[in-house]
Amino acid sequence: MSSAIIDVPKSPPPPQPSLEAEFHHPLENYVGRRPFRWLLGRLTRQQGDSTPLERIIASYGNPAAPRWQKIKYWPMHKFIDRMRGSVSMDVFRKQLSEHAPTLRGLVITARSVAEFGLTTPQRFTAPLFAVWNITNRCNLRCRHCYQSSQAQAPAPELSTQERLAVVDKLGKAYVPMLAIAGGEPTICPDLLAVLNRAAKYKMHTTIATNGVTVTGDLADQLAQAGVRYVEISLDSVHPQRHDAFRGVPGMWAKSVRAARIVAKTPGLQLGIAMCVHQGNFSEVRQMIDLAISLGAGRFAHFNFIPVGRGLEMVSGDITPPQREKLLAMLNQVMQEGRIGVISTAPQLGRVCLMHAGQDGRTSCSHAGSGIGAKAKVVARYLGGCGAGRTYVCIQPNGDVTPCVYLPHRVMGNLRDKELVEIFRADYYELLNDRTRRLHHCGSCDFANYCGGCRARSDAYFGRLDAGDPGCICNQHQWDQLVRQGVVRVQDDPPADEFELTPTRHGPA
Repeated sequence: MSSAIIDVPKSPPPPQPSLEAEFHHPLENYVGRRPFRWLLGRLTRQQGDSTPLERIIASYGNPAAPRWQKIKYWPMHKFIDRMRGSVSMDVFRKQLSEHAPTLRGLVITARSVAEFGLTTPQRFTAPLFAVWNITNRCNLRCRHCYQSSQAQAPAPELSTQERLAVVDKLGKAYVPMLAIAGGEPTICPDLLAVLNRAAKYKMHTTIATNGVTVTGDLADQLAQAGVRYVEISLDSVHPQRHDAFRGVPGMWAKSVRAARIVAKTPGLQLGIAMCVHQGNFSEVRQMIDLAISLGAGRFAHFNFIPVGRGLEMVSGDITPPQREKLLAMLNQVMQEGRIGVISTAPQLGRVCLMHAGQDGRTSCSHAGSGIGAKAKVVARYLGGCGAGRTYVCIQPNGDVTPCVYLPHRVMGNLRDKELVEIFRADYYELLNDRTRRLHHCGSCDFANYCGGCRARSDAYFGRLDAGDPGCICNQHQWDQLVRQGVVRVQDDPPADEFELTPTRHGPA
């Protein structure tokens, strides 16, 4: 990197947080034992179009289940009774037995424990979540675009049949969640065909869009195709600033109009996404208020990472103290419960554990968040940054990478390989083994809950195992970047004075 101007406020030495208590669930006493692992392996073997585990859970508490299943699976049903605790039968069936994506995720988890045992964070045999940049074509030209998307795709993309074949490979691997992004996914002519194919595998599908082309008819079609969540990006609560960042006048109004359409469409939940940088750092709480007023059920905070066109605005990255302040505020919003919150900054899990209390809400990585000790157990196994561990990215040409922000770390291509084969190859060991980390990430008490953003480490140091310089615990590494001229200290500029003119900064 050449030098870039980033605000680095003078601050006291960073805190060294520690985890005062581990959280435990009775199920952990069983699943790590060899006999139980053997049983899980047997229960998750494919038999036709399902597994015994799926049939056990589907028949549990189900009056319509065949009598032979109730008799055959009676011992397992009694075990579920014991583990279910205070959760009612109706809630259990609604959230697991009758929710196919969760059940598919449970199959992957059971197969993973059968093969690897209980590990922290948990190693998985297949990803729980895939983000598919279905096209590189886009109707905007955003300054921070990690894909460097443009009006015409710079390289050949998958054909219709190849895209459908990708869905089949995800279905075969039991991937429970698929997020369609881009580019701009709504201008991809195969979008609805892909969504309908994913619905056959009962995947939970979502769409991330700028909203410009969203109409009432399209929203209805998305809902009919099984989409349950539509995420619309906004960069500012001020229309002119948003449009300047997106490169096309009038886009704020179109995105807000789309948000209102989605919020009113039966079956769809609205999310508002915001990539936070120096130019809009002061607007985050206002954006959350705007999201609530638009009817959004979730606010999604995206880390700015210098990749793609983001290399041209490294000066936009926020500092570790700013990120800590931002995450503390997001945690407060989570605890208030007015709107759901997710973040691509894995440090949110640490912040929740430090400040939310035992009965508070905890970020569980890509699984969202949950309340109480059970959620904290889940957070320990899902483990913060999921790059190449719990999720992967699929590029428009079929390449698979560990994360959307790691487009150059290609693990394989779905045109000629199966997803599980790709997932278990390059980078798998490094990304799963948190003892192989540099800087504070290698000794942090919260390593199992966070692990640091691997994309930020790679962007700034060219290494997947480096410490995340965006974390307050790695303030020393951030300061080194300052001394090396990668970033340059200046007085804290008012947000309105942030320069959006692209400059050539960033890693080679």
